[in-house]
Amino acid sequence: MLERLSSNTKKNSLSLIKILSFFFIIYLFFKFVNQEDFFYILSKISLKYIFLIYIIYMCLPVAHAIRWFIIVKSFSSIKFYDLFKNIITGYSLSLIVSSAFAIDAAKFMKIKKEIGYKNSLLLVSIDKFIALAFKLIFLSIFISFYVYFYMKVNLIYISLSIFFSLTIILIFLKIDKIIIFFTNIFFKDKVETLSLFFKKIKKNILKIIFINTVTQLVNVILYFLIFLSFGSYLGFTSLLVFTPLVELFGQFSFLIFGMKEISTVFILDFFSIGKELALSVAIIHLFMEYLVIISINIILKLIKK
Repeated sequence: MLERLSSNTKKNSLSLIKILSFFFIIYLFFKFVNQEDFFYILSKISLKYIFLIYIIYMCLPVAHAIRWFIIVKSFSSIKFYDLFKNIITGYSLSLIVSSAFAIDAAKFMKIKKEIGYKNSLLLVSIDKFIALAFKLIFLSIFISFYVYFYMKVNLIYISLSIFFSLTIILIFLKIDKIIIFFTNIFFKDKVETLSLFFKKIKKNILKIIFINTVTQLVNVILYFLIFLSFGSYLGFTSLLVFTPLVELFGQFSFLIFGMKEISTVFILDFFSIGKELALSVAIIHLFMEYLVIISINIILKLIKK
């Protein structure tokens, strides 16, 4: 009874925070954004880029499903098509509740019956961590490039940036041993299961690296094309820093409504992009996400019929 009350209290608290953050975004919009310039920029979008952006955006949920299938296939007999439909269901829920955790919940529910509660939770956590680790790796590597080529800083900062990048890569390569080490301290009964999981997953590490690299590059290309659709330009190197950074902040959308859009505006300000254009970029990116997921849902229903 007490656990249920505690759970409801947490849910109510999160809902309250999201509601308050929604009104805070409204306040920021009217306080700091020139509405006339914002709607003017939106009206000037070049429609010839929209279809290309739409097609490329289609690759993201497919790439997500492929990454999940590579991880799951050693433990489950679920077909790729079924996992893809499940991923799309998760995306649909995430757009409704404004949280990427809805995708993880959908994946968990799909494989829970076949491989069990604990194993499903473990696989979803590993998949989440891999995606997060690759964002950090991309971010750290390209921050080093950006600092070296575009910012006038001394050699110490550049060296620290490179060291940080190499450290994250090393941690990723040895993460199975790190996790197993700490598991052996606190949960000795889970060490054998974890070792087995990582042993099977590492057999497909090259495939996982490839699909995550493709996902990151597709995200960068999307933002590049969205800028072009407004007749604007942001260098590819800058986008290689901006994209994983905004995706990282987007992970907190479960807590703060519109976190990804807010972070887009603030991060692009660092690259001397005006608030009105930055918000327009964020809105188009969000609109394309809705359009793609709705389209795929319609296609899947037509295939089913």
